[in-house]
Amino acid sequence: MSAQLTTPPTAVSDPILEVDGLTMRFGGLLAVDSVSFTARRGDITALIGPNGAGKTTVFNCITGFYRPTAGALRLHRAEAGVAELQRLKDHRIARAGVARTFQNIRLFPGMTALENLLVAQHVVLNAATGFGIGALLGLGGYRRAEAAAVERAAAWLRATGLIERADDPAGALPYGAQRRLEIARAMCTGPALLCLDEPAAGLNPRESEELAALLRAIRDGSAAEGAAATSVLLIEHDMGIVMGISDHVIVLDHGKKIADGTPEAVRNDRHVIAAYLGEEEAE
Repeated sequence: MSAQLTTPPTAVSDPILEVDGLTMRFGGLLAVDSVSFTARRGDITALIGPNGAGKTTVFNCITGFYRPTAGALRLHRAEAGVAELQRLKDHRIARAGVARTFQNIRLFPGMTALENLLVAQHVVLNAATGFGIGALLGLGGYRRAEAAAVERAAAWLRATGLIERADDPAGALPYGAQRRLEIARAMCTGPALLCLDEPAAGLNPRESEELAALLRAIRDGSAAEGAAATSVLLIEHDMGIVMGISDHVIVLDHGKKIADGTPEAVRNDRHVIAAYLGEEEAE
């Protein structure tokens, strides 16, 4: 039986993401079974569960890597209305305001840290160039867009403690720095929702603390100069980080939602405890 932990009615009045009856099948395998939850604007929402619970499959549906078998994924954008993500192709989802990182880092290792952040802004830069013509002719509109892109990239390099490594190849950075750079790259797209797939994986305790501080600052809009407050949805196995920074936690097990509520409520829920300990629940 699923535990339905409730949140105050006012807390769900301003959603950033609604997941409604999300189902994903791979042939005969039911990976996600009619999962529903709401991530609220201005929150850090964590999606947790044992290995194989379906967390990454949910992420891949939200970010367009998979087309769901059934269900709806609604992104509530402040000025542009509601985007039905399940109907969009992956690049359209990014343009709608969803950015993500990956469990396995996917930077451009041969490019510098700065260049990685400029690549993330290619849509704006391409539009400013007239798809190349403005850059070739050195038109003012392109020069202004390029300067703004460099300024935004520098702001996120400062926010992630990487400004001194701006000209270093991304592949030469320490592991923890690469993790931060990937988050900075995602933030350079100006997302409404930042999706992080195990951002603390492989980090030492000090780096994990720095990550937690960075994510709080991203949520609050204080991470980088000119940055807006950004809602965060993350998958994470480090329960110290999850319970320390999350406003809202959803727990999956075997493709189903088993709990949904505050970190304190989820931590003490018997269904969650049983799932993580691998115990059968008493009827």
